[in-house]
Amino acid sequence: MSDRNFDGIAQRFQRNIYGNPKGELRLATCRRELQEQLPQALCARPMRVWDAGGGIGQMAAVFLADGHHVYLNDLSAEMLALARQQLQDYVAGDRLSLEHCAIQQVPVAGQFQLVLCHAVLEWVVDMEAVLASLVAGMAPGGYLSLMFYNLNALVLGNMIKGNLYKLRDEDFAGHPGGLTPPAPRQPQEVEAALHALGLEVVARRGVRLSHDLMSRQLRAERSVEDMLAIDWQYGAREPFWALGRYVHLLCRRRSDASN
Repeated sequence: MSDRNFDGIAQRFQRNIYGNPKGELRLATCRRELQEQLPQALCARPMRVWDAGGGIGQMAAVFLADGHHVYLNDLSAEMLALARQQLQDYVAGDRLSLEHCAIQQVPVAGQFQLVLCHAVLEWVVDMEAVLASLVAGMAPGGYLSLMFYNLNALVLGNMIKGNLYKLRDEDFAGHPGGLTPPAPRQPQEVEAALHALGLEVVARRGVRLSHDLMSRQLRAERSVEDMLAIDWQYGAREPFWALGRYVHLLCRRRSDASN
């Protein structure tokens, strides 16, 4: 077993995930959550941001446009090439660094005021090792924006579809080579691992709530804007935050923390 590398399917990933409302909902929710939850004083001056496993760079683009410095790494050379295209306006400047490597290989030590790690945990073998590397990169008082594929939503979706044998066997891994993540994460287990690393969870939100509970026909009849509004209304409430297709956790490292 090894961490998933998207070489060979990077273009398909970009088209299937970000070429439809699924990706739009995911990005819009995370952007708004960070805009509303991160301290204004932190964002008011240029931050050092690590986009860990940043893929094609959509979140990196948001922070670069706001004047921040971004370091983006990815395990896939093809994804990194797509990021270079997406962020070409910043490549020649001094506010963007791109590196082809795994998160666990990034040589960082308390450098970043904000670490982004979106839709990565569900593709790695050793979740704890990846989380430890992310925390090692955080400056004291810094924040971690963590979004991951949610096991609870996968269980609920299979109940709706009547996949009783999958539920009985608890066999939710996607087909090898496909785009269904092999290691969906249980929110409480992720939180426990974060607490063990000294982080405080300051905000929780379910991502893609209404969209993923609708039939395909209903999805086609509903606007992205309306689904976003409903997701935002319910996404931070109990128990809905733990039922989204993805869960977003915003975490803070204590100011007195040291590496």
